Amino acid sequence: MRVTEFGDDRHIWLAAAGDGVSDTFAVCGAEGRALWYGPFLDADVDHPRGDGATARMSAAGRAIWLAGRAREDAGVEKATLHLSVSTDLDAVTLACTASMAGLALDLVVTDDNPALDWCHAFGRLDWTAGPLTDLVDPAEPTPTPALRSITGGLDQQTEAQEGAAMPNPELDPYTELRAALEGLLLHDAVGLDAKMRHAIAAVVHLTVDVPLGPPVDAEEFLGRFDASWLVASWLGHDTELSLIATLAAGEIPALSWCELMFTTTLAPWSTSPVAAHARRVFATVSRGKLGAVRAQVG
Repeated sequence: MRVTEFGDDRHIWLAAAGDGVSDTFAVCGAEGRALWYGPFLDADVDHPRGDGATARMSAAGRAIWLAGRAREDAGVEKATLHLSVSTDLDAVTLACTASMAGLALDLVVTDDNPALDWCHAFGRLDWTAGPLTDLVDPAEPTPTPALRSITGGLDQQTEAQEGAAMPNPELDPYTELRAALEGLLLHDAVGLDAKMRHAIAAVVHLTVDVPLGPPVDAEEFLGRFDASWLVASWLGHDTELSLIATLAAGEIPALSWCELMFTTTLAPWSTSPVAAHARRVFATVSRGKLGAVRAQVG
């Protein structure tokens, strides 16, 4: 539902959710990366005090505030906030709040709200008091299901995610798919050195861009983590064959580590928010198209 519109060409995509039972909230990038989540503090003026409707409105209000900061950081006078929520909210109140922040509000009620899982995540993540210009898109992109950054707004993420440009599917139809799969593991720099981050990117390329086409589901994707299969699939491509040899070498091959990490991330037995999002990647997105997931609960 578009509540108000300035006609500006700058857009911000967020999702928000609040839980009155646990008194928690979450604000995510529309692709599922957590930007700000955790319990409301006792001193917060917007604390829901166990009221579900208030929790959801408070979460939406925080998303609007964050978008307003992003607009200011980007140095633009007006922008449109596309805010995904799970239930109908007081659209008039939110539209007025958005207007005071220099935003037009496009409130979207959806069953697939990536912020919901983060309301139940352990711990908290505070938005980083730095420029939020990466939240502002120059033009309205085509909406996609959640998986482009469980990263993106963690503000502790990889350089590749922070500087990534909007993909052009006409030039490379699998850009979003690769970014989404990399985002499952490249959520931040903690615990991953540069060598492993490069290995993850290389493995995603080798498994997605094979001449026979990209994987159609998670099972096929994981089944490609086999050096012999990759060699047979990339015969005649010297660069890729060299990558495979490097990834499969050593006492603990990087290819094996990547297989372990992707397997556990997509594991059906995992109850973490990142796993919940990851399992929906291949189920909810058409072949070769993914939104993105970037965020990991520590």
